Amino acid sequence: MVSVEIAREPRLEESQRTVLVVEDEILIRLMIADALRSQGIAVIEASNADEALHVLQSALPIQLLLTDIHMPSALDGLALAHAARATRPGLKLIVASSQPAGNELAGLADAFFAKPFVLTTMVERVRSLLAEPQHARE
Repeated sequence: MVSVEIAREPRLEESQRTVLVVEDEILIRLMIADALRSQGIAVIEASNADEALHVLQSALPIQLLLTDIHMPSALDGLALAHAARATRPGLKLIVASSQPAGNELAGLADAFFAKPFVLTTMVERVRSLLAEPQHARE
């Protein structure tokens, strides 16, 4: 049997490590969530933007939203991103999509990942954003 050891980065401060992952494709969502959890990051999962909005409107401490754009719900990921910015101005935001990023993401997202993406690169970007101080956007 071959064992593979994944290098772990130092854990982030407890108050700086909760990510809300919003993805309707369950296998993609689980893959992202597992990769983040393996790095000591707490993850809350939502299968659509409507579920995610309820989480964002709660008192749960969330520092970063990672969302797909195209999802089957009343809201898409872009509308969710705008609502997240209004609800939690200091929230970090990563958007992923199989479609190219358009002008609507300019100044909205902290990062954009085109699908398919390299998971380790996304995890690295999440870690770097969580390590930055949160500032309310103007």
